[in-house]
Amino acid sequence: LRATNEGFTADPQQQAQQEEREAQKQMMLKQILSAEALERLGRCKLVRRERAEALEVKLIQMAMKGELRSQLTEAQLIQMLETHSQQSQPKVTIQRRRFNLDDDDDNDDDLM
Repeated sequence: LRATNEGFTADPQQQAQQEEREAQKQMMLKQILSAEALERLGRCKLVRRERAEALEVKLIQMAMKGELRSQLTEAQLIQMLETHSQQSQPKVTIQRRRFNLDDDDDNDDDLM
């Protein structure tokens, strides 16, 4: 058994294929992103692996479709990260309800 990022695998051929796919992905990202943007994406991957990998896939798809005209800068990557995180965060709504007691007046003289 060999340890990989995704777990353990018993097939060395399968692991070699996975390593090759990862190397191809890294080469594409080096072409798509500036050095600073690639470094930032790497730091993001340390903190939020799933989110960073989803963004990597999205960037590669955009490049394959021809949607990227030049290398993305760090500022553009930050903007994409912020947009992606806003879309993926669920909205939380808190509703406060006031429960009515016997009366609405604040006069507590009757309690004495």
